[in-house]
Amino acid sequence: MVNFEAVGDIIKNMAKTSVDARKHIREWSRFFGEMQDVGVSLMEEFLRRHEKRKYLKQSLKRLIQKGFVYQKSDSFRLTPAGLKLFKRFSPALAPKNHGKWDGRWRLITFDIPVRLNKKRQTLRNLLKDFNFYLLQESVWVCPNILPEKFWDLLVDLEVDKYCKVMLVDILEGDEALKDYFHLPQF
Repeated sequence: MVNFEAVGDIIKNMAKTSVDARKHIREWSRFFGEMQDVGVSLMEEFLRRHEKRKYLKQSLKRLIQKGFVYQKSDSFRLTPAGLKLFKRFSPALAPKNHGKWDGRWRLITFDIPVRLNKKRQTLRNLLKDFNFYLLQESVWVCPNILPEKFWDLLVDLEVDKYCKVMLVDILEGDEALKDYFHLPQF
């Protein structure tokens, strides 16, 4: 989880001035947009066309070092912490309600071993980022159809094997959830 009190420290180390650092982060958040996973060739093309490519390359390296961007052999991917950081600078990254509700609930339960506490916390943060509501311990619910990026992040975090996903038509006592998510009462 991003500690936003520490964002100032993060920004301080991203560029010579905090103004430049904020510009770089906004530039990267616009670049990633809603993709959150971009190929190396697209990244190289973006940097090649940018007039401040030297500084953007430096800030990208710092984002990778600080764990906000993960570099794979063929792509760059935002981590959950990177998604949160970029959301702060670009509201376009916030998960959206994807149209009319289909009347079904998406439930995710998980049982992650204690030795993987950090992964458990990362999963909780991911669920919050994607508008899930804590129904009870280790049981989360959401009315939205989940985008592919959500499933990709579950796999990348290596927590998919600890999760069970259910698509539910009837959920006892869902009136309060409908109120919480501003959904129509059927």
